Amino acid sequence: MAKKKDQDSSEQSEDLPRDCEESWFRSSDDVREGFVVGIENFDVRPVTFNVIGEKAIFEGDIALGSVEEMEAIKQSVAGQTTEGVRALAAATPPGNVAHGVGITGQRFRWPRGLVPYTVVAGLRTLVNQAIAHWQGNTRIRFVERTAANAGQFPNWVSFEQLDGCWSHVGMQGGMQQISLGAGCGFGAAVHEIGHAVGLWHEQSREDRDRFVRIVWANIQAGREHNFNQHITDGDDIGGYEFGSIMHYPRTAFSRNGQDTIVPVGGQAIGQRNGLSAGDIAAVRAMYPELEPSASWSGTQFSGSVPAGSTRTWFTHSWPSHWFVVWTAIPTAPVVDGPAQLRLTVRTTRQAERLIKYHLSIQNLTGSPLNFTARYDVLGWGPSFV
Repeated sequence: MAKKKDQDSSEQSEDLPRDCEESWFRSSDDVREGFVVGIENFDVRPVTFNVIGEKAIFEGDIALGSVEEMEAIKQSVAGQTTEGVRALAAATPPGNVAHGVGITGQRFRWPRGLVPYTVVAGLRTLVNQAIAHWQGNTRIRFVERTAANAGQFPNWVSFEQLDGCWSHVGMQGGMQQISLGAGCGFGAAVHEIGHAVGLWHEQSREDRDRFVRIVWANIQAGREHNFNQHITDGDDIGGYEFGSIMHYPRTAFSRNGQDTIVPVGGQAIGQRNGLSAGDIAAVRAMYPELEPSASWSGTQFSGSVPAGSTRTWFTHSWPSHWFVVWTAIPTAPVVDGPAQLRLTVRTTRQAERLIKYHLSIQNLTGSPLNFTARYDVLGWGPSFV
């Protein structure tokens, strides 16, 4: 990975637009309730959002979709049982699943970490410098989409000068906009690309309250929903990163210029100079296939299952960022015929970055069956998480 640039260096040109907080933390008096459909666990959660220019905007700069799309999800969910909602979520095709919420599914990742893009002329210098920063600090790569190569890139980001700074989170399918309007500078461009790559706001983590205190009395009336919704679907990546470019600043949505977010240890938050070490680590964890890796195979254990029975074994803890494929092979008796066993695998989390596999072996035959459980692993060293 390229060495991270010094955040105090002059990485952006002086003639680029500077970030203006009013362009980041936009809101409106049109506040609505809706639902978002999870990705990894097919869960559905209520959400409060603002309507700004026919867009459903969450946390100031995250586009959940159009108002029409959010209303369609709401109507689909209305009156459904829990199981019905989960079935609805599971059947929702990519590109229509709740935009911008806990992007953990691979279908919302950019294949091979390559982000095609188009850019309006007025943003080219700004976007070029933001892309250079991303490419200099991560393995994410960008390619400009043109008439000549459009057929190769059906999914792409369109950088446009619209109202304010905002983006969808993760790859949506087809064309998705990143708005860099008036008041959106280098920090905003890097931040909004972060959303498109798949990063959520740092203060939306489930463990947020251990690290920062929300000062509700200082938040603009009717804007409290931007601070009290933990709707990410999946695991927080790494430790809490006060220096993340994805973190709100102290005065986000302030009604009086005083702090709305106070770090419990007095740490600085809300920098917009560039990606932090934690941001880079999070991207590496989301796109592990871009990292140098190794693969290996082996035998985990051997066992025996009585005729017509099912038994379950559990493994030692494995790093959760490794890809592990399990197979169970009959060893005695070995018959050339119908399948002798059925393997079912489930996981439980042991720690922040460790999981344990539970292997259930069903004997499909009428006699005791011996077997061997084997693994094939594609793994990476701990340094990239």
